[in-house]
This record gives sequence, structure tokens and C-alpha cells, in this order.
Amino acid sequence: MRPDRVPITHPQEGEALVATQVASEPASVIPTRALAAKVLDSPTGGAGLLFPNVPLGIALQLGALGIVLGLLSAANAELFSPAATGVVLPVAFSVGAIGIFAGGIINFRAGLLIAGVIGALYGTFWLSFGLLVQFFAAGVGEAAGPAALGDAIGTYLVIWAIVSGFLAVATFYVNRIVFAQQLLLTVVFLVLGLANMSAPGGTGLTQLGGWLGLVDALMALYISAALVINDTAGKELLPFR
Repeated sequence: MRPDRVPITHPQEGEALVATQVASEPASVIPTRALAAKVLDSPTGGAGLLFPNVPLGIALQLGALGIVLGLLSAANAELFSPAATGVVLPVAFSVGAIGIFAGGIINFRAGLLIAGVIGALYGTFWLSFGLLVQFFAAGVGEAAGPAALGDAIGTYLVIWAIVSGFLAVATFYVNRIVFAQQLLLTVVFLVLGLANMSAPGGTGLTQLGGWLGLVDALMALYISAALVINDTAGKELLPFR
């Protein structure tokens, strides 16, 4: 039987055997074990040890959300001509899909599950929204009729209201301002979903969703600004609690 397979009957013998085994290992293995122990004990999962620590992506994703949601909400509130709503699509594809999704991936990298999920999910929403309006809505409307199209889009938005609702519950344990912004976003999705379901008579609900969306967009932009300014200044210049 190999010496390292001998049963150990006394704790002192076990400690001596471990010490002997470690001492007999190559010198290059010992620093590796020490680094592995640091990674396992690190609250950041190894960030700053095995790989560079990264800033959070929350400011990026909420800033992008504020821009694209603000533009769409301005269109829904009819602050500019409905004929010009085509400007929303390229913003949804770029700022909405890429900006928000990138912020989510950065948050995953930084070890923030809730912020990563929010960024990745809403990034995919804006991508799907752009694809739906740009390439599929007209064909579906011709095949099924405007009312059926409105019901389908409304159902999709109500599903997102449900998703936003459980995310709002999670943000309650993060920050009160973030919770308020996420909760209002839930209401925006619900109102716009009902507006599409009641089309073509849901103009009033659409405008209401637009105004609520503008408030939510301002809240998202405020959170983004507070995170960037406070972090850069090294002190709390904009209240964020």
C-alpha cells in the first residue's frame, strides 16, 4: 500500500502527513493553491485576483433605457407628429438593444445577478420590439387584421408587465429609487398592453402610457446620472437611497 493511502488514526498524524505532502510539492504549486483559496474566499468571486475588477453596468443600462423609453413615450404622448415615430426604431435597435444588453453583461461580469438579468432581458425586449415593428407587424396585420395584431402585441406587453413586476419585487431589496422606477415601468407595460388590446379605441390609454413612460424615463436617467456623478466625485452629490 502506498504511504499516502495509510489510514490515519490520530489527528496529529494527519496534520503531520498533510504538512509533509505540501512540503514535498513543487514550489510552483503552493502559490497556485494560495491564489485558489483567495478566490474561494473572495466576496467578488475572484474579481481583481484572476481578472480585473470592473465597474457596474447599471448606469449604462439605465441611461440607455431613459433615452429609448423617453423617445418612445414622447411618441405615445404625441409630443411630436405620429408620422415621425419611425425615428424610434433605429434608437430601439442601437441604444435600446445594444446599450441595455451591454450593461447587463457587464453586471453579470461584476457578479450582480439582478442587474444582469434586468439588462439582458430588456435589451432583448428592445431588439424584439424593433424587429416586430420593422419587419413583421405589417404582414401580421394584413393576415389577421388590425384588431388581432393589437391583441397579440398587447398580450406581449402584458407578459413584459408580469416580468417587470417580479423584477420590481427583487429591486425592493436593492434600492428604493430603483424599486420605484422598476415598479412604474411595470405599470407602463401594463397600460400600453391594454391600450393595444383595446385598439383602435385605446388612444387615451396610449397617451397615458406615454406620459407615465416619460416619468419613468426621467427616473432612469436620474439614477444613471447619480451613479456616474457620485462615483466620479467620490461623494454623494445627487441623493440616491
